[in-house]
Amino acid sequence: MKYEWRESHGIPAPLLALMAVATGLSVANCYYNQPLLGSMAKDFGVSDFSASMVATLTQIGYVVGLVFVIPLGDLVSRKQLILTNYIISSCALLAIALAPNIYWVWGTSLLAGASSVMPQFFIPLVSFHSAPAHKVRNVGIIQFCLLIGILGSRVLSGFLADMWGWHSVYFVACVCMLGCFLMIYKMLPVLPARSSENYAGLMKSLLRLLAKYPYLRIASLRAALAYGSFFALWSCLAFRMKQEPFFADDDIIGALGLCGLAGASTVVFISGYVQKDGVRFFSIVGGCVILAAWLLAFFGNDSYLWMIIAILLIDAGMQCIHLSNQTSVVTLDASAINRVNTIYMTIYFLGGSAGTFVSGLFWLHYGWAGVVGVGVAFTVASLFVNCFQSRLHKDECSIF
Repeated sequence: MKYEWRESHGIPAPLLALMAVATGLSVANCYYNQPLLGSMAKDFGVSDFSASMVATLTQIGYVVGLVFVIPLGDLVSRKQLILTNYIISSCALLAIALAPNIYWVWGTSLLAGASSVMPQFFIPLVSFHSAPAHKVRNVGIIQFCLLIGILGSRVLSGFLADMWGWHSVYFVACVCMLGCFLMIYKMLPVLPARSSENYAGLMKSLLRLLAKYPYLRIASLRAALAYGSFFALWSCLAFRMKQEPFFADDDIIGALGLCGLAGASTVVFISGYVQKDGVRFFSIVGGCVILAAWLLAFFGNDSYLWMIIAILLIDAGMQCIHLSNQTSVVTLDASAINRVNTIYMTIYFLGGSAGTFVSGLFWLHYGWAGVVGVGVAFTVASLFVNCFQSRLHKDECSIF
């Protein structure tokens, strides 16, 4: 059954549920690898840093998809674009499952990341079509399912890898993408293009939009820096948990994602307060919570209890920052909602890629203390960006 919708008239519950589930399953493709990095390093006989490049390249691929694929949503049928991405993603995941060496995994992970950007079509669609009273709530639902995908993917991949090896994770992921393709094909309405510009014009307009809206630059940068801190933890956590005193297997490392889910569930509670308390407030609170998490991760890094609490806090803080900032930027320009979201998410994931890469280097040379230093530095930089928001005019964005 296909549905019809109009701007600000609300979204049928089954369609919202479909996009929420598809969001979680799609974004999971970028995070299955995190609990598996240690096993990949051992399987292929490469260093921890070489294995960590799988996570880095997946994030870079996601950025490539954001920059070059998402803007097409304003130019061609978004439904056709979404379906095409599901097919490409399925093929990329199957290729990873059959990978004979780490270099194969690098290349196909890049493609898997680039083709897993479907959530960034769904979030603007939900924001644009939701009734005004339900806009933040509905975006919060999509964001929460996105978080379930990010964090739950670690649990699933750790469990499957422990039972059948890490290759099995990507076979299952491939099947999930094919399932999403079928459901989207049956239920999603036709979504026509919204822009008369050509592709080159759309790409140039990204720079114009970035220059036009100072708030877009601020919101994107502070979220990106926080995301870099977030990924410093998750990209190196598997390496730390493989060491003494833990000596954890993949299923235990993946199960830590359940702790992240509990922390990330704060997105459900804060979604009703963003308009009341403002984005800057939640950005500062989130940054302070992340700093507290890093202190616990440093002083309690030999204790499951303190590491779990640190995971809870860092995920809660990250969601305070991300939900509030993304919800606000997609209201900036209704005629260019996909491109505005592209800019925000591109900068956001560049921050995550930078955090992954730098923390991998610091892990190699300085161990866990180096990773903590990277996380703290990124978080402090994110908090510093808040100093610039007071210079903006209140009417630049509807949610401050």
